Amino acid sequence: MAARRSWRLGAIVILCLTGASCREPEPAPTELSEQMQEDLRLAIPRVGGPSEEFLVAKTPAEIATAAENALEDSGVRVVRKDSAAQRSWLLGKSLADRNVLVQALPVHPGRSAVRVTVEGDDALARELLQRLSADLVQML
Repeated sequence: MAARRSWRLGAIVILCLTGASCREPEPAPTELSEQMQEDLRLAIPRVGGPSEEFLVAKTPAEIATAAENALEDSGVRVVRKDSAAQRSWLLGKSLADRNVLVQALPVHPGRSAVRVTVEGDDALARELLQRLSADLVQML
């Protein structure tokens, strides 16, 4: 009697495992899908809230390193970043769980526009924005 039950149980387990492994294969990535994934990865994130913009005599790559230091000094953790010759940006999360975006776009050779945006429209966001902007101006 026990052998009959264990045989049935064994058969059920084998059928379940076989059925679970019978999935359709995932499609192979195409060139278009890979290009779309790359575009999504490089896209500048959007952050809504107050922002400040100022001009500095630095390249976007130099601004990115200074911005990363300024964000760390203010307690903002860098989540994503992208640095290229044309532009650079950093997305961070503040201690108050707010998104912070620092963008550097070249205006002329050797001069760039820096834009700092903090998510939210309250006193905390404006205070963080003022502190970050002042730290960046001081570092640059």
